[in-house]
Amino acid sequence: MTSESTYTINGTRVTLFGGIKGLVSEGEALRRGLIINRPDVILITISEEHVEGLSEFMKDPFEMILSDYEIIYGVHLSVYGEVMTPPPIYTESVRYAEDNGIEIIGLDMNEGEFSKLYSKKVGTFALVRHSVRKRRLIKKEFKDRTPDEFVKSWEERVNNIRALREVDRIRVEKMENSLMEHLEGSRWKNAFVVVDFEFFDHFNAFLKAMPSGNE
Repeated sequence: MTSESTYTINGTRVTLFGGIKGLVSEGEALRRGLIINRPDVILITISEEHVEGLSEFMKDPFEMILSDYEIIYGVHLSVYGEVMTPPPIYTESVRYAEDNGIEIIGLDMNEGEFSKLYSKKVGTFALVRHSVRKRRLIKKEFKDRTPDEFVKSWEERVNNIRALREVDRIRVEKMENSLMEHLEGSRWKNAFVVVDFEFFDHFNAFLKAMPSGNE
């Protein structure tokens, strides 16, 4: 289920929380972690635009349009527990920040940057392959015992196209660099970093390698 590590970076206590997006239970685990840690700031692997959009959604909910892949993912994930959109690990992060008057910082690239990157890296052939794969995923029987195992299996099947893996690699690199910039000039004593479960190992290794990074 959820994964959590703690580091000290430049005098700041950094808690890294990896949660599965979509599961209600993961949002509940995140809320408990935030209450226990009482952070000064939350940094999260979505964009600043997404953070603002979630804030508006929570004030005045509106109908959300999901991609085919998001729908298929949610159907398969529901085997492991109640599923909700927007992902509870996102909404709970925004809710805690607003309720406690602390800053929440989006680490991911904005929509314009992502669209430019996607157009540059993903060609027509890759798009066709990606589209065709949807039919297989609808019928696919995932036999993973835990949601952690399912997410890893899902990522392997969805991102086995080189161009899509490259897009994710660049995104993760951008988010890690953004996190490093914030922590290097840190004015916080206690930071809480919320990442999608599939990115947890990357961020864990990244924080371990940072100067003064230790558990």
